[in-house]
Amino acid sequence: MSIFLARRFLTFLITLSGASVIIFLLLEVLPGDPALTMLGVDAPDSAVVAIRLELGLDRPAAVRYAAWIAGLFHGEMGLSYVYKVPVTELIGQRLQVTLPLAIGSMALATLAALSLGIFAATNHNRIGDYGVMGFSQLGLAIPDFWFGILLIILFAVILHWLPSGGFAGWDDGIWRGARSLLLPVFTLSLSLTAVMTRVTRSAVLEVAREDFVRTARAKGLSRRAALWRHVLRNALVPVLTIGGVLVATVLTGTLVIENVFSLPGVGKLIFDAISNRDLMVVKNVVLLFAAIVVVVNFMVDILYAMVDPRIRIQT
Repeated sequence: MSIFLARRFLTFLITLSGASVIIFLLLEVLPGDPALTMLGVDAPDSAVVAIRLELGLDRPAAVRYAAWIAGLFHGEMGLSYVYKVPVTELIGQRLQVTLPLAIGSMALATLAALSLGIFAATNHNRIGDYGVMGFSQLGLAIPDFWFGILLIILFAVILHWLPSGGFAGWDDGIWRGARSLLLPVFTLSLSLTAVMTRVTRSAVLEVAREDFVRTARAKGLSRRAALWRHVLRNALVPVLTIGGVLVATVLTGTLVIENVFSLPGVGKLIFDAISNRDLMVVKNVVLLFAAIVVVVNFMVDILYAMVDPRIRIQT
């Protein structure tokens, strides 16, 4: 187990280091002046020189990269050119919205997908199976932003049950903040639920046809007992795989959903930073998103070994 974890941790470090190099090269080294990108091509030369000195763009690329990484280890991400505040402070404030949105969407999608996928598999080729598959197909076809607008019209405009947008904050109580995130969470979880439902159904059906399941049934184990004792644990491996992949979809989805619902999250922050050419914010937020995806997939690898010991033995 220790060798398995060491290999996965080494892969984690290499992936994250490679992501940081690529982000740095794309934003600061490849042809094009970052200062001109931030100020615009019509900016006076004096302003361009000033911003280059302020951001340290006059130093060699290797020195700038080393300084950036060293700052990250100390929790320093530089100063936002537009907001004139530390990027760490900006991201910390916005994560109070984005993290609950992402975690809530993923948790809701996982719970719904496991329930629907198992229900569809146990009712294979019956009306329940067809209904679940029809729902998943619809969930894949409907754009998230359009579904969000429909929810706003129904629950905010017509029924007046939930706010149409904005974030009330956590200072006035957890319920007020959570209430602001209900519609965005349901919106973001739709496509996630659709994908995970189909994967869960296929995995359960495939494992249920294995010889060890038929042997368990032949020994007198009921269908329900065989499902919960043998099928589900083995079917979780592909579900975990797609769950790790969908984390990137959740993070990119926040860019759209936070703009639809006017939420002051990290997705809205990077959207505004790109519009305002604030490369300092863009660079650090993109690396943060990459780090989250890499960390989650590292955790998924660990869960693989817990669910199926054969994986850590063969690796």
